[in-house]
Amino acid sequence: MQKIKHLSKAAHNEDFFNNFNLDDTRFRDWVVVALFYSLLHYYEAYFAINNKHSKTHDISDDWIANDDKISATYLDYRDLKQERWNASYWSKIFSAKDIRDSILPKFNNIKSHLSRLF
Repeated sequence: MQKIKHLSKAAHNEDFFNNFNLDDTRFRDWVVVALFYSLLHYYEAYFAINNKHSKTHDISDDWIANDDKISATYLDYRDLKQERWNASYWSKIFSAKDIRDSILPKFNNIKSHLSRLF
């Protein structure tokens, strides 16, 4: 997939997130999932610049951790990946505060970092 398509999909997933009022929704788990997958598409857009496309999360993990231009985002990425796992498989209940204070700052840090590379 081309960089522009990944950026479009990332924006699409963010739009999904933006349709929720965090204080009122019961679907904060899906907010966490959407934000994580938005980030994956931002990373894939970065990879596409070098004609790379990861086929699994393990490949993405390795590339993110070992690429000098993006490795500074790895710890936030790893935390958000775990929270996505918690939302999807462990039925973790997220508060609006959890998302505002923990999820969104990490999401924004990664997005900002990657955006400077496009």
